[in-house]
Amino acid sequence: MANLRQAKTDAELRTMTITNVKKAYSNLAEDYNRLLDLEFIYCPHCGKWKSIKASNFYSSNDTVDGIEHFACKECILNMCTDKNKDGSRSDNKEKTINTFRKLDWCFIEDDYDKQLVKTTEAVNEKVRSTAAQQLIVMVQSLPQYNGKNFSNSEFNDSTDGSLSYKRKPRKEIVKLFGSGLSNEDYLYLQDQYDDWCERTQVDSKSQQTYIVRICFKLLDIWKAQKSSKDTTKLDESLNKLMDAANLQPRQNVGNAATDALTFSQLIEKWEQEKPIPEPDPEFKDCDGIGKYIRVWFKGALSHALGLEGGYSKEYEDYVSQYAVTKPEEQDLDEKSESIYSQIFGDESQK
Repeated sequence: MANLRQAKTDAELRTMTITNVKKAYSNLAEDYNRLLDLEFIYCPHCGKWKSIKASNFYSSNDTVDGIEHFACKECILNMCTDKNKDGSRSDNKEKTINTFRKLDWCFIEDDYDKQLVKTTEAVNEKVRSTAAQQLIVMVQSLPQYNGKNFSNSEFNDSTDGSLSYKRKPRKEIVKLFGSGLSNEDYLYLQDQYDDWCERTQVDSKSQQTYIVRICFKLLDIWKAQKSSKDTTKLDESLNKLMDAANLQPRQNVGNAATDALTFSQLIEKWEQEKPIPEPDPEFKDCDGIGKYIRVWFKGALSHALGLEGGYSKEYEDYVSQYAVTKPEEQDLDEKSESIYSQIFGDESQK
């Protein structure tokens, strides 16, 4: 980085000797000549004059006032990545795509994803710290990128059928998680939140608050893993949140979600989510309790009330199996009549 020397003020000139004035003028003229020779370029983003010979700018193949006068190398990387608290960078695909669009550079998503894997695994000592840096070098050096601009970019289809960089989070997600996050962060939080809500019952404010905090923590872990950082403390914090929300795998996940439900609401919930299946015919009412209730409770009551058909008929059919009916009179001999009279009584005396 170079800071241009400024002209001396009148007060400073009064205290200087002729020799020092000549020297100051010579230094100022030297900087001026370097500006004319484009050795120093002003970055409009950071507001600093920087030497082009110190690799502070990406080169331009079009004009002398091309990419060099858009932003310095550091500012372009800032536009493509996220800055972590420790000063390191982490990749942000959405920011990289937007920056490439502004610079009219060709963006090949497959190449970017491959560089992202390399930087995560750190398999090569020459691999730069971010996939964006790797891709920019490829765009400026590889022949397959020559003569191509952003209109020649290639994107992979996302799961919902739209281009991944065009996906936008829902308005309620932005409101729920707060403003100031990148589009990629919102999409990650949205996917995690929807997944949690589908697998657990979130029907209270406290439960929703814990789910939101868990999603934020998962986002931090995801970013740390992309940067090959240790996630031990983040994992411990996540475990504490899940423990407080009663969502640990060892815990009964349904407790926190169903404590506020009444017994009738629980029965309705279970009938809708996990209804009792119909038994096989061989096991259906194997002890006859169902038929017992229909015949001797419902059927007997229906018969007593004079209701015909239905349970009453089932009751009458069942009772008829054990009822004794008087046989029809036929030609009986005296012995048979005597036995009949002993059993049923003498008809003449009735």
